[in-house]
Amino acid sequence: MGKEDARQAAEVESSQQFRVLLLFLGHASCSVFLVLINKTISVSFSYAWTVVAIQNTGTILCSVGLHAFGKVVLRPLQRHQVLPLLIDAGWLVVVLYSSFKALQEVSVPLYVVVRNLVPFLTAICERFALKKPMDVMLILALLVTFAGTVLYSVSDFSISQDGAKFAFANAFLVAGMCVYERYLMTSAEIGLSAIDVNFHRVLLSMPIILGFAYFEGFPGTLIELGSRRFELCLVVSSAFAAFGIGTLLLALQAEVSATTIQVANVAYKCATTAVSRITHPSEVSPLGYL
Repeated sequence: MGKEDARQAAEVESSQQFRVLLLFLGHASCSVFLVLINKTISVSFSYAWTVVAIQNTGTILCSVGLHAFGKVVLRPLQRHQVLPLLIDAGWLVVVLYSSFKALQEVSVPLYVVVRNLVPFLTAICERFALKKPMDVMLILALLVTFAGTVLYSVSDFSISQDGAKFAFANAFLVAGMCVYERYLMTSAEIGLSAIDVNFHRVLLSMPIILGFAYFEGFPGTLIELGSRRFELCLVVSSAFAAFGIGTLLLALQAEVSATTIQVANVAYKCATTAVSRITHPSEVSPLGYL
């Protein structure tokens, strides 16, 4: 009986590891695709809030569609869940806007390298907020990515001051949000699934986003987008990727630490940088490659 229990436990662990691997692969695909397509959109269609509104609408429609076909169950928020999700929604708005503005101002390689600060910042946040220990190997690995960020930043003389502000602000915001969402996904008091959290945080963020979009010229910007078929196709496809990356990220946060996800993100960003040499070529110094 003991051997049978051990075999079943090994099968369960193997199945869980395979599930986590699939989540990482899906998250990586969405991450690479979304960064590159958002860079293309930001260059040719500069209305950030309109783009964010459409991407979030895509997340809402995908979630409702899966619920309608019985693939997932969206649960209504309880009173004690509203405030934590409102905080997450506001955080999401700032993260999305800073990301879009950073991509407008800086090259894909610089954006990627600055985002490699996120694991370092996330580990620090987890250490102080969630009391997660940091071992020597983790610290050494994070110092390597931190040194790389500094080296690349000082070697890229094309960076604008505004671009640098948005890129570094985005890195700090993403790190904080990742740790906060790790808390949401593992808290017994909150008790929501990944798709629940993603759906409700996006839904709660929409009034804020539409308000900013209005001052940007919405719905006139939407009409302009409708007349530009190429940009429209890009924005619509990015909406599906936004749904995927949000849901998969939250699912991963229920399985592994926030720092682990952000370290894996470095690998995603390496792939993003390699592809961007073809899709969005920009000058990179030898020190930058190092």
